[in-house]
Amino acid sequence: EPGEKTILQERPRPKEEPVVLNWMWVSMVINGAILSLVIIIVYVVALAIYCDGMIFQSDINELDDYQNKLMDARTVAFISLVWAENVRSYTSRSFNNPIWHDVLGNVNMQKAIILAQLCLYVAVLVPFFSDQILQLRGMAVGIGGWLLALVGPVGCLALCEVAKLFTGWQMGRYQAELAARHDEEDKRMEAAARQHSQGATVIGAPSFKPAPSAAKVPSSAKPSSAPPAAVPATPAADAAKVRGKFATTSFSCMGLGPKAQLVCGVGVRGSE
Repeated sequence: EPGEKTILQERPRPKEEPVVLNWMWVSMVINGAILSLVIIIVYVVALAIYCDGMIFQSDINELDDYQNKLMDARTVAFISLVWAENVRSYTSRSFNNPIWHDVLGNVNMQKAIILAQLCLYVAVLVPFFSDQILQLRGMAVGIGGWLLALVGPVGCLALCEVAKLFTGWQMGRYQAELAARHDEEDKRMEAAARQHSQGATVIGAPSFKPAPSAAKVPSSAKPSSAPPAAVPATPAADAAKVRGKFATTSFSCMGLGPKAQLVCGVGVRGSE
């Protein structure tokens, strides 16, 4: 079934919700109850017509040729059931839209309905297959039986469309609850963003202070004649002192011997 064109107008559903919601279950139960009630009424009326006004099994068994009479009533109920199910396929395509809304939108469903109708007429009209195997007599019920079978689809169509008024109200209330939930979430997010913009810090997050920027030295300033800062005394620095001035030192290591003992040395190059 293709999606409805108004689906983007509905509020997003929370991911933790089930696919079939409670109000959907109510709609399906109501539609199933309507179908059962209408077909039972059609069958009881057919029993009263074809079984000489009898509707209970014990009374029908006393009638002459009661098996064929039961077959006639059963045939009417069967035809009515198939027609009602086919009509209900159109009514159940939407929870709130009427049956004429995009009634031919699902091409595959049209093919399935046509196939179901062909199977119905084969089941009730083909000799031997209908009366000997399926115990149905489509020709014996006459025009009156076929007209009585129309009560099923017409009754289901009318009652299921009326039930959509209640289902549509449930659907609207659910959308209103979703809207209120989303509005509350939007307000909470806006408050959090406003608090963050005002300089609020998140609990547990480290706070950093910007380092003071270095003072800009004018290009016209002369280099200072003050002596350089003293270098901490280290063995390498002591070895690098030549003629009272620092020298450039190099530090290198190499591995010697089978155990790769590390031998290091310091090289000194004096500078005037």
